[in-house]
Amino acid sequence: MEFAVSAVFLLILLLPGFILQTAYTKGFWRWNSPTSPRSLTEQVPAGIVLASILHALWAAGAGLLGYTINLRAVVMLLTGAYGHEDVHFESALSAFTDNPYKVFFYFTSLYLVAALLGYISHFVVRKLALDRKTRILRFNNQWFYLLSGEITEFKGSSYEDEEVDGVFLTTVVHHGDCDYLYRGLVVDFFFDKEGLLDRVLLTLAARRKLADDRKPGEEAGSPESEARYYYVEGDYLVLKYSEMATINVDYLFVVPETDVPEREETIESESSTQSISQKG
Repeated sequence: MEFAVSAVFLLILLLPGFILQTAYTKGFWRWNSPTSPRSLTEQVPAGIVLASILHALWAAGAGLLGYTINLRAVVMLLTGAYGHEDVHFESALSAFTDNPYKVFFYFTSLYLVAALLGYISHFVVRKLALDRKTRILRFNNQWFYLLSGEITEFKGSSYEDEEVDGVFLTTVVHHGDCDYLYRGLVVDFFFDKEGLLDRVLLTLAARRKLADDRKPGEEAGSPESEARYYYVEGDYLVLKYSEMATINVDYLFVVPETDVPEREETIESESSTQSISQKG
């Protein structure tokens, strides 16, 4: 009985740390994106540290409001060390049962603030792109960064100062006794409950047999090369990640056109040069 009380009480004490972590990692991702999957061994140490900090702040705030926390009762319930007399166990429990509303308000307000801090922290990190600039703030969500194109914003990337306008995916999918090469623009992507990539949604999708490769001397993108593909009818094509053998990702960047006045000046300059040349 005493062990069960200690286990439940420990969970109640550590819960703010886990709430803050969950709110921070889940945050305001798109509805189909996962909570950044983290192992239990990663969550427990961080949860203990965060819960300890939050409780220290909350205990200090309670002291400023004139409320005293019975630390002796907390330690006894946490460790399960009540001595040889049941009176110590009853005394520890009465410290909480005699003030149920105060205890309820303490933990409820702490849980709400922990969730709020998590969501606010996530919003700030995403809004300021801190997760793309600083590795320590990066979410454990590699597929999201890759398929959204945000990986190009990572520090050290050759495209760090450019914004991705589209993501073009090419993948090999096995059907029956034949492998096919699918390609198309990534519209969306979905994850399963464990946070693993489940499906990818493509538009303007096309496919060809993998064996039908380019002939020697045939240039990529040439009419002959493109003739090997045929477009898949329909607005969207859904590919399961479990059926993809290999994946290639290309990022598309739209180069803005030169301003019209500049183009006119260039044309006039070229015309003048041509006239001078003809006269010479």
